[in-house]
Amino acid sequence: MFISIILMSENCLAISSGLPSGLPPNAYVGLPNLGENTIKSLGDYSYNQIKGTYHWIEQCGGYYYAYSAMSNTYQSAYANILLPTSLNRANGKRNAYISLGITGSNHAIDLGICNRNGNWVPYYYEQGGEFVAESTTYAAPSTAKSAQITVKPIDTTTVQLYIQWQDANGNNVGTMYYKHITVFDGNLQMVNGKIKCKFFRFASLVPIGSDNQGDGSYMTGGMFRYCQLYTGSNYVSWGIGASTVEHCFLVSPSHISLAYSGQNDTFNIYHNG
Repeated sequence: MFISIILMSENCLAISSGLPSGLPPNAYVGLPNLGENTIKSLGDYSYNQIKGTYHWIEQCGGYYYAYSAMSNTYQSAYANILLPTSLNRANGKRNAYISLGITGSNHAIDLGICNRNGNWVPYYYEQGGEFVAESTTYAAPSTAKSAQITVKPIDTTTVQLYIQWQDANGNNVGTMYYKHITVFDGNLQMVNGKIKCKFFRFASLVPIGSDNQGDGSYMTGGMFRYCQLYTGSNYVSWGIGASTVEHCFLVSPSHISLAYSGQNDTFNIYHNG
């Protein structure tokens, strides 16, 4: 929620929990086609509630979010992000975000990948804090087709972000990113020795300045794969159809398509002029 607010004004070593193994080198699956030559509504701020009741609306084009319930049951969230096959930021008028995140009792912490200067890089942002996009040292190399990502609350003032780029065959490429990030005290609460929080994921193309839904920007062919939550001993499905997703919604449905099956979400965003 909150990355849209701040970014619209931007004119406006061992991994502590194991990762799912045996991920297949998926080819690009059949993705919905928005139809690039079809003119859409240029002022669409309606929403589609896919699941649950929670949603929020910002004037930042098409985007979607999926949330788990508030709980101390799960220790981390995992996904494999299939990088978009096409991205157009309308000559730098929009920035792209594909992200997981952690919501505490007060606000959200976004943890994922962004494209603001032509490269996909890790980033993190906490409401009221500093937005950090990492240097090209950690950028996706030209051979990268996907990114494994894990986010985890470590304690009440620390969260963990892990990202590993992979090629079309599932081999690791580029530089692994692994960081413990200091967050504000008072947001993440410890209950019975475990952090109580919500995990979420989202995709968006956030405008720098006002939202021109006819600027020609697009992000298509993106996908969250194998979405799972970790209990501390095993992984469980975090697909939109599973009980672990409490709320899911999309905003500006004339500019975003969302399809989901099992543990996978596919999305296309297109602001066509």
